[in-house]
Amino acid sequence: MNLAFSHPWLLLLLPLCLLPLAASLFERNAAACGNLIALNTATRWLNRLIRIFAVLAIASLVTGMAGLHILEQTVTRTGQGAHIVFVLDRSASMNETFGGKTPGENEQSKAEAARRLLSEFVSNRPHDLFGVAGFSTQPFYISPLTEHKTAIQAAINSMETPGLAFTNVAKGLGMGLSYFKDQPHTGSRVIVLVSDGAASLDHRAQKTLREWFERYRVSLYWFFLRTENGLGIYSEPESSQDDNPRVMPERHLHQFFNTLSVPYHAYEVDTVESLQASIAELDELESLPLIYEEKIPRQSLSPWLYSLAFFSILLLLAVKLLEKKS
Repeated sequence: MNLAFSHPWLLLLLPLCLLPLAASLFERNAAACGNLIALNTATRWLNRLIRIFAVLAIASLVTGMAGLHILEQTVTRTGQGAHIVFVLDRSASMNETFGGKTPGENEQSKAEAARRLLSEFVSNRPHDLFGVAGFSTQPFYISPLTEHKTAIQAAINSMETPGLAFTNVAKGLGMGLSYFKDQPHTGSRVIVLVSDGAASLDHRAQKTLREWFERYRVSLYWFFLRTENGLGIYSEPESSQDDNPRVMPERHLHQFFNTLSVPYHAYEVDTVESLQASIAELDELESLPLIYEEKIPRQSLSPWLYSLAFFSILLLLAVKLLEKKS
């Protein structure tokens, strides 16, 4: 344990602990002859214990006032899980249902369904580290990789606010991958892309993403929230002219992900139930041994010292009350 004091100058009062050794707790009474009052062994040890408790009371009070505490520590822990970054689509289309409509009274938008299920997923994974990034036209930072579930739940709940603008997948993935830049590689790394659309990637974006996925060794899961009757990642073009990233961006983005040198899993979901099943499969696949560091904040020892001083003083008062008055 690394110990320190908040007010070390108060330790100058510690010599006061010597006072009980120089003075007695009891009143001194004159006796005709001290040799007539013999001190047995039990009496001698009892007198020593009284002095020890008096020293202990003063020492505890002084060190407590000096603010004795354990410094912040970093503890290495081992669990079962992964480093997972959610990259969440915040485009305007996420405000709609899987049927492509504005949610009714008893209906959920795609964003709301994803928020609820991801929240449950986080709650069931106590040892994982989670991070959250969002994107629409531009990416935005929401929460870093952390083991603190309260912060992660708050980040996921940001999906309750309406989405806006368009879908820029490349920048969203770039933001998610940047979370692993200075992160020690102590467990499996995962990016979970939750999106209901895609966009064409130019050669520069493809090259950058390919390099980053390989450098950081991050697995990719894509939950494609397909709108009813909309094009999907497995849709076939009606003609060769339609087989291009501008007309079928989801299909070509899926093909690009398949060329990455990291594990890639795609899930095309068009109902809340299918999304729930996909997240359950993610839960099963990403359960590998995980080593992570947890920071333990500074812990004050003053309350314990004050309790010890209080107990010692009570004991001394009890002994004093037992003193026979002349």
